[in-house]
Amino acid sequence: MAGLPVDSLLAALHSRVSFVGLEEGFVLLRAGGAQESGMTRVNERWRHDWAEPFGSLLVFGKEDMLAYYYATVPRLADARGWQPVVKLDMHEAPYALPLASNIDSFLDTYSRYLEALVEEPEYEELGSAALAFPWQVPEIFARDQQLVQMLRDARFDFLLPGDDETRAWISQVLAASVRR
Repeated sequence: MAGLPVDSLLAALHSRVSFVGLEEGFVLLRAGGAQESGMTRVNERWRHDWAEPFGSLLVFGKEDMLAYYYATVPRLADARGWQPVVKLDMHEAPYALPLASNIDSFLDTYSRYLEALVEEPEYEELGSAALAFPWQVPEIFARDQQLVQMLRDARFDFLLPGDDETRAWISQVLAASVRR
């Protein structure tokens, strides 16, 4: 797609469903068709609009009405062709935050986040603001041991900003993995 290899897990997901939209904001972009929100079109524009290293990511989802996107990282694919997942913040200074070692782990992590979110006492009043994804749930991300190893090996550093908030979050994920 748009000159990049598609993760086999993502392709399998799209063969079963073409679109997913969750009330809390996550939208899986449609696989086919020429519609404006289709994955093919979004990725064609993405290659045109963004320089490296962001131009070589494969966007597959976004947060509704916000400049947050979800993408796989083809250059970090494992031997099976499974690609890690990052959350892209395309506001002022673009950066990517590592979320999962592959699509399956991402969906597992996101579902665990949603379970934790609805258990929050303020959920009825605040909705998704009651528990910020991913910032307030590093222990959920620590369950993905392959992601943890990739973080330890600094495999995502080419996508990360130098800010303290991101580095602190990664440290929290690594610390939570040790406690497991």
